[in-house]
Amino acid sequence: MKKLVLDLDETLLYSTTEAISPECVKLSAAGSDFYTMLRPGVREFLQKVAKKFECTIWSTGQQAYLESVWEYIGVEGFTLWGRGFCKKIETTDGSEPYEKPLRQITEDLTQIVIVDNTPSLFAKCPLNGILTRTWRGDMNDTELNHLWYYLNWLQAQPNMQRNHEHWRIETLCLRNCMP
Repeated sequence: MKKLVLDLDETLLYSTTEAISPECVKLSAAGSDFYTMLRPGVREFLQKVAKKFECTIWSTGQQAYLESVWEYIGVEGFTLWGRGFCKKIETTDGSEPYEKPLRQITEDLTQIVIVDNTPSLFAKCPLNGILTRTWRGDMNDTELNHLWYYLNWLQAQPNMQRNHEHWRIETLCLRNCMP
């Protein structure tokens, strides 16, 4: 089965120390409280991709945080990888100091993609990375709906490594051509 790695924060949900919207839910992990809101359609999206892919949720957050949020989401069939599975890298430009080395999941990079809002996290495997828009609470967002169409098509391809830079445009074409 092909593999899908999904970033958590600002891709599937948004967490903050203060409630910024009525959609925020108060959670806690490792003795700290925080507020989380889910990107529109996230549960439905996760249920769909779980049927097509072997899925890993990979966050640069601490494992306790990841587990707390995932319990709230309540969708089964995902492997959860927190910061301990990330590789710390030295940066001088203020970018994210971690990367998510996909070879920890599989040696066959033709059969895996990563969806993240931070391109530096998949910089060493650019043909495996699908860049999503950063999400911070816009409840009119439809990114996951479009992403599902693209991933559904991509899963049927023999090699998932490609330039995913224009995936949104390709999705529009796919949706207009599909019955």
